[in-house]
Amino acid sequence: MSSTAVLQQKSANTRQREPILTLELSPALYNTAWFFIVLLHAACGSFLICVAMAYRYLTMDSMPFFVSMWSLKGTENYRFYGVMFGIVGAMHGVRVLDLIVMSIRGRQLKLRSETSVIRTLMSNPMISKRLSLSDKNEAKYSQSASQPKLRLASRVGRSLAQMWNKVFSRQGFFGVESEHFSTVYALQAILVTSSQTYQSYRASNLLPRAELNVIMVALLVTNCWTTAGIQIFLRKSPQLGRVFTFTYNAMVGIGMVTIVPLLIVIPYAEEFNLQYKTFKNPNFMFDPVPFVTMVLENRLMFAASLLDLTTKLIPHLSIMLSLTTVSELLGLGDVKNTSLTNMPEWVKTNTKVVWAYGTPFCATPMTDPTLASRVMCFERPADQEFSFPIFLFDALYPYEK
Repeated sequence: MSSTAVLQQKSANTRQREPILTLELSPALYNTAWFFIVLLHAACGSFLICVAMAYRYLTMDSMPFFVSMWSLKGTENYRFYGVMFGIVGAMHGVRVLDLIVMSIRGRQLKLRSETSVIRTLMSNPMISKRLSLSDKNEAKYSQSASQPKLRLASRVGRSLAQMWNKVFSRQGFFGVESEHFSTVYALQAILVTSSQTYQSYRASNLLPRAELNVIMVALLVTNCWTTAGIQIFLRKSPQLGRVFTFTYNAMVGIGMVTIVPLLIVIPYAEEFNLQYKTFKNPNFMFDPVPFVTMVLENRLMFAASLLDLTTKLIPHLSIMLSLTTVSELLGLGDVKNTSLTNMPEWVKTNTKVVWAYGTPFCATPMTDPTLASRVMCFERPADQEFSFPIFLFDALYPYEK
């Protein structure tokens, strides 16, 4: 078998390991999606942190007096409620930092930590053998050092990592490429819809503003029917259907649990004096109509029980999961122009030979005269040290046809 055939076979095997359900976008659309997802994460995280701070603020000084107007239990469990909202908000914040750090390290906007370069390098038998020898040496050193606690911690960490991958990876039970995806998504949709229905029912009883009730019911109904419609009309393109479904679910969730509550709270926040902890209008408490409206709307806004707290948090967790799933489904499409004009200057001027044996990129220079004149792919000689600029792959790999 010729070397060219071997390279093509390795390239085909590597491509088969690439994610199947990936919606490839042009660089402009991909960058737009990155900013859109980061913005939504930041907005949801900021809102949840503000909610957590509001719960804590209501337990301080004379604020429990106001809470007693709409809550029979007063500020009981308010600190716990605030912590739970703060945890979900922190999850959004961590996700934003993760996307930013990932993009800085990759020198381009990225939505997924698992890159094709890593999968390509791990598919190289030399690298796999090298890592295997490294693990054996590490295990031998650990045994000679007789550190049972460290070995136990290492095993526990690896077991947890394997369990996490089996459950939450792309092919895991909750993954976007899982064979149980439809079942898991149906259960998630039932859970989220039930929570939204419960909150809509409470709003119909406690929210005097008819227009806000109409908005919540309209979002709930359209969410139920539109999800089914997307699955039916885009069944031939599962990756596109899932991106649309999760994006729409996230937007509906944001509308119901973020925008509507803001429309309720902002008027009261503008009329409240934080410094003196009272309303700016001294007659507000003595006017029965606005006073009763405030009591009812705040009873809807703040959790009254653990059941109410759970149904408020589930949509927020669904938003987090939906945005993360969309990030896993989106990918940067291959650049059709394989010229070196977009590569870094040092690549164009200094790089003549690249150790890229066994990667899909090596199948391109043989057919593309532009790359064939600048790049060669060959196997590393056994007598040479294992060292090459790995970061060069980040510049070369996306230019594969």
